[in-house]
Amino acid sequence: MNHYTTSIEINRPASAVFRAISKQLEDWWGNQDHQITEAGIVFKVSWAEPWYQFKVIKYQENKEMIWECVDANQIIEGLEGVQKEWVGTKIHWRLKEISSEHTQLHFEHEGLIPEFICFDVCSRAWSDFLHQHLIAYLES
Repeated sequence: MNHYTTSIEINRPASAVFRAISKQLEDWWGNQDHQITEAGIVFKVSWAEPWYQFKVIKYQENKEMIWECVDANQIIEGLEGVQKEWVGTKIHWRLKEISSEHTQLHFEHEGLIPEFICFDVCSRAWSDFLHQHLIAYLES
């Protein structure tokens, strides 16, 4: 399958990148109702009406995290049938510290495939959030 994947290099230590993707989502992605501190946590990321609820199924601090989407209210203007498309997909965050101030983030949205109605919009949104917002947040 052709899941959405991307890799980015960030001029920050792995601990700062991990903190941004576990405890500071509001600063670069969306409203976060609970900080992620361990596996098993269920949390929601929202933008008013649209939201996604995730369960953390793997938590290895400063190295790797996996979220499973357990519920969603995805709303994309002009697209019908996308509300629950993410449910059952998994988001993988893998960090590799290249040096004390340089980290590679490998991101995979397992299950976000071209057959999804939202694939193009969601892929572009992930690219924007990761390559623009996350990097700007961490490097500024």
